[in-house]
Amino acid sequence: MKKIWQLFAGLFLILASTTFTACVDGEFDEPPINIPTVDFDRNTTIAELKASYTAFTIIEDDIIISGIVTANDESGNLYKKMEIQDETGGIELSIDKTSLYNEYKLGQRIFIKCKGMYIGDYNNLIQLGYLYNGDIGRLPEIYIAEHIFRDSLPGEKVQPELITLNDLSMDRVSTLVTFENVRFAEVGELFAPQGVSATDRTLMDQAGKTMVVRTSSYANFASDTIPGGYGKVTGILSVFGTTWQLTVRDTADLKDFGGDVPPPPGGGEGTFEEPYDIAYAMGNTGETAVWVEGYIVGVMETDVDPFVASFTAPFRTNSNMLIAASPDETNVLNCVPVQLPAGAIRDALNLVTVAGNKGKLVKVLGNLEPYFSQAGVKGLTGYWLDGSGIIPVTGFFTEEFATTLGQFTGTSVTGDQVWEWASFDGGCAKMSGYANTVNNANEDWLISSQISLTGLTGVKISFKEAINYITTIDDCKVLVSSNYDGTSNPNTATWTELTGFTRAAGNNWTFVESGEVSLSAFEGQNIRVAFKYVSSATAGATWEVGRVVLTSAK
Repeated sequence: MKKIWQLFAGLFLILASTTFTACVDGEFDEPPINIPTVDFDRNTTIAELKASYTAFTIIEDDIIISGIVTANDESGNLYKKMEIQDETGGIELSIDKTSLYNEYKLGQRIFIKCKGMYIGDYNNLIQLGYLYNGDIGRLPEIYIAEHIFRDSLPGEKVQPELITLNDLSMDRVSTLVTFENVRFAEVGELFAPQGVSATDRTLMDQAGKTMVVRTSSYANFASDTIPGGYGKVTGILSVFGTTWQLTVRDTADLKDFGGDVPPPPGGGEGTFEEPYDIAYAMGNTGETAVWVEGYIVGVMETDVDPFVASFTAPFRTNSNMLIAASPDETNVLNCVPVQLPAGAIRDALNLVTVAGNKGKLVKVLGNLEPYFSQAGVKGLTGYWLDGSGIIPVTGFFTEEFATTLGQFTGTSVTGDQVWEWASFDGGCAKMSGYANTVNNANEDWLISSQISLTGLTGVKISFKEAINYITTIDDCKVLVSSNYDGTSNPNTATWTELTGFTRAAGNNWTFVESGEVSLSAFEGQNIRVAFKYVSSATAGATWEVGRVVLTSAK
């Protein structure tokens, strides 16, 4: 009996050892890779198929085409569509299925059995799809397997053809192309703001030739900011009626903007004596306080929606004008829109009340920034027309508040409201105690960096301001100190109030030039200039401070 149990024990150990070894020593079989393969070939090129198109129709012949996927719906800029091309051309496929990019990646070769599909055009753009309301529509998802076949795994991606805006042609429609040394007119704006299905932006070369870049509001880069400068743009060339369009696949299609690219055409130094010309102004958004010269040719009429350029009197809008390199220009894309601030500049330049200005050469001093979705001039502080105008004084200390508080810092003593930058009148510092529909108690100072008056004589200060809802001008004081340390509570320093300025009326938003007031009492010292604002539960004015200038005779 003992031997029998020993025999069973030995068999158990052998079986256990065998089972354990089988579990840990064997290798798992890798799942097979399913590589799609077709056993037929194309019999028609894409170019031949498109050349045979005359009208919307069902394809009844056994036509087979083949191409490489060049664009799909991965970024959201194409919806239920993809683009393919072969060595002869490209074509758009309209398919009633989302997330096509999961199966049809860039570089994927596909074959299409066209028999039973429909060919048509959507405003001159030839497409393959199906019947919808008597016209070209999307191929239903249930028919995809009958017509579209992947061949092998995705391979090399199609390289775009490098062309210029002079090379646009129908044989390149639906193919991948690249444009070099081009720029966007709407620098700093979003590619596609929400609220509309798609937005057109303007792509321009150095000669001023343009085309449309169209972006869906569902694109994952719709809220990205349009870059400035010249760069390289790749996309699918398209057409809508007689308008050339480009569809960018994603932000990887935008390269080298702001990098080492050829400078834009045009010239000038941006000074009064050597102002920038129109070409330079159109290619250099972002510069501040520069002079630009051009001919007054029209206005953007803003009493209609959408706004429209007008080049013929009578004009209706006095808040802007269009300037161009030629007095006879009538293409708005060749113009620079100029914002005219209320006051003396608008009174002198606008075409509503001074229609005779049309065709005249003018110089304007302002900031190069987008206006009406193209390169423009805003924040005007000076102009020159017919031998007269306004040439602002420039000093040893100037703060334009063009984009920030600049050389000034806000210091809050009491209250939740603070000094902040605002875009009014080309840029300003703004303070208001009115918030959440009520007035609030505040004491806030806007204080400059330290300014040295050593070795200077005849020092004077001037600024611009707008004040509304004021109770007393004592709530908006201009002060100077020679012993403020720049960090502590400003009330611990000695301040001298400056008077003698021309102050804003206090009941509107019009900016007023203060005129100059002497700082001779502080000559030879280091000073700080402050704008002190006070509000209460019963008085909450809004104070906007613009261009601050200190000048000297020496």
